[in-house]
Amino acid sequence: MNLEFDEILAVVENLGADELTIWIESGWVRPEETVPTPKFSAVDVARVRLIHECIYELGVEIDTLPLILSLVDQVYGLRRELAVLVEAVEELPEETKTKILQRVGRVGQD
Repeated sequence: MNLEFDEILAVVENLGADELTIWIESGWVRPEETVPTPKFSAVDVARVRLIHECIYELGVEIDTLPLILSLVDQVYGLRRELAVLVEAVEELPEETKTKILQRVGRVGQD
């Protein structure tokens, strides 16, 4: 899904063009820069919805949003890294995988 600027305004209720422009200029949303209008991926749309929800439904202060977005980005980055690690472990010999899983199962118990 790639939405243009006006289309994202239509799918996110009560989102104004000026507001979305500020979010883009602040780097909170990073659509693909295309001519004549930026294209928003599904990830961009989800991020716009998250920002909108934080501000208007949860009452998060604007000054706090960069911290929240940074933490969200870190979580998703860690999830990607973990997925790569899981794939690497899956390729190991069965005995090695078993040892790793046993060790991981003890994490937090020490």
